[in-house]
Order: sequence, then C-alpha cells, then structure tokens
Amino acid sequence: MKMLRLFLIIALVLYASTPVFAELSVEDLEKIRQIVNETEVRLGKRIEAVEGRLDKRITDLRDRINFQGHLIIALIVAILTFVAVPMGIIVYQYNRNRDRQEAEIKALRDQEAEIQILRRRIEELERKPIIQA
Repeated sequence: MKMLRLFLIIALVLYASTPVFAELSVEDLEKIRQIVNETEVRLGKRIEAVEGRLDKRITDLRDRINFQGHLIIALIVAILTFVAVPMGIIVYQYNRNRDRQEAEIKALRDQEAEIQILRRRIEELERKPIIQA
C-alpha cells in the first residue's frame, strides 16, 4: 500500500509538472503579443483620457487662481481708494486752512507794524510845539 501511494504521488507530481516543460508555439506567442498590444492600446487611451481631464482641471484651477488674484488686487485698490481719497481731502483742507491762517497772521503783523509806526509819529507830533501863525 505504501508503494502504491508513493507511486501515485510521483505520478501526480509528474503529471502536474508536464505543462512546465511544455514550449510555447509561435501561435501562442502571437496570441500573447496580440493581447499585450490590445492592452497597451486600451491603457494608452485611458492615459490620454486622464491627461485630457487633468489638463482641463489644471486650466480651470489656473483660471480660478487668476480670477482670485485679480479680485484681490481690485479689493486692495478699492481699500486704498477709500482710505487715500478722504485722507487727500483732509490734507488739502488742512493745507488750505493753514495757508489762510498764515496769510491772516502776516496781515495782522503788517497792520501791527503800521500801527506802531503811526503811534510813533503821533507821539513825535505831540512832542513838537504847535506853531500858530
């Protein structure tokens, strides 16, 4: 019985290993090449489709980023405008008022100098004797 089992096991191993020693025929190789080529074509089409989708997505993202960049620039310009215009008006009014005040101060000083001159003349005239003819 042991011999029979051993014989069956050896026969089974040899039977299972015969395809290992078999050679591929030219037809088998052609079929394998055809399958590989078909697979390459399908994979190439898939890759092209994925590349197309990625290009479209990259373009969409680039457009979004450009729009957001332009929006940020517009907001910065708007903020600067809302701050700079009132500040410019305030500075203009301040300078105009300062110029007016300086002109008024100069006029007052000139008047004061004139008043001083006239006072001196009056004092001189009061000191002089009046000659009546």
